[in-house]
Amino acid sequence: MRPHDPFAAEPADTRPSWLRTRIEEHIEAHGLAYPWWIPVVAILGQVGAVGIALSLRDALWPVQPETLALLLVVLPGVWMIGFNRHLSHTFETVAGLGAAALLLWNPVPAGTALDVAPALLALITAEVVARDGVRNGLIIGGASLAMILAVATGPGLDGTPVHLVDVPLGFVVGYMLLWQMRALSAERAAREGEYARATLAERERIAREIHDLVAHSLSVTLLQITGARHALGDLDGTGDTETVTEIDDALADAERVGRQAMADIRQTVSTLADGPAETQALPNGSNIADLVAQMERAGLAVEYAESGDPKRLTQATGLGLYRIAQESLANIAKHAPASTAHVQLSVTSREARLVVRNALPGKVLSDGTGSGLAGMRARAEQLGATLDAAQVATDWLVDLRVPLRERNGLLSCPLRTAHRHGRLAW
Repeated sequence: MRPHDPFAAEPADTRPSWLRTRIEEHIEAHGLAYPWWIPVVAILGQVGAVGIALSLRDALWPVQPETLALLLVVLPGVWMIGFNRHLSHTFETVAGLGAAALLLWNPVPAGTALDVAPALLALITAEVVARDGVRNGLIIGGASLAMILAVATGPGLDGTPVHLVDVPLGFVVGYMLLWQMRALSAERAAREGEYARATLAERERIAREIHDLVAHSLSVTLLQITGARHALGDLDGTGDTETVTEIDDALADAERVGRQAMADIRQTVSTLADGPAETQALPNGSNIADLVAQMERAGLAVEYAESGDPKRLTQATGLGLYRIAQESLANIAKHAPASTAHVQLSVTSREARLVVRNALPGKVLSDGTGSGLAGMRARAEQLGATLDAAQVATDWLVDLRVPLRERNGLLSCPLRTAHRHGRLAW
């Protein structure tokens, strides 16, 4: 679901009217990002200013030539709503200036209240700045000031200094609306970008989890099946019941690991469910010993040494160490099943270090571009750790160093990605 946009929100049980839909289509057609009510307020303001100006001239009824000014400001809105056709901004602006000129060249009677017709010029200037930008707004604002000065020196205009201030004020209001629209557009673009980045990060996280689970489980299963095949070859029709039992145990272990893999995959995918789902705790650093024991039962020779207390590691830090150990052992089971894996885990108050070493079977395991190593490096980066995975003499070495800090009795890593996105990236 996309992030909620408060500027475009509407009650769930309210459907936009056809009028509002037409206005929003008009706004979108001109590439603007204003709420629908802003053009409505602009049109109503212009119609109101013209109506008051006509009332001061006693030109509302009966109809007089200056009454045409009302038609000029109403026509663009009627054309858009009634015929669902979009008039150009130039036509709207020229029509508004024409209405103002028609009113100003027919001044109000002497002794009447201050004329409202120049306020129409301020509203038009504000609309042009907010809609078409500062440059066009300066042109229309300058034309409006020139019109006021021309009328003041011609037919006459009471309160000219006040009217000369109205137009710059309209310019400022329009510029504020323009700045708000640009800020809103930038915010929406930023949120769209953040949404896309968060979606990509979540997909990468799921891909790493499924890769680690499936690769490890299949490696153990293949070891069990390979052992069973060798045992079958050793039978050679002798009817050795002890060997049959070993084969049965190996196949049973393979079945168990396969079922566990399916359960782990379901657990990983269940995090995407909308509703609550029954889940199990993810493994952590204290489960690395269990992981080693599982690989040994599958037939891989592993020597394990542990120092410190992995239980003090936070869940995210321990999970990262576990996954890297899991991927390392899965790679050994896949590429060098006959070698002995040496696993060392040490945890201090300042650093957690995981070292996995095994003899190479006469060739380099990888050039460092495989998806498994890429996944380990991505996890190390999330942990704020350093990872070395390369051939050292005749061995393949994976060396992970995680800086730790103590808080509330637990040891945690910097978690760079988690802090950047405001959540754990696991």
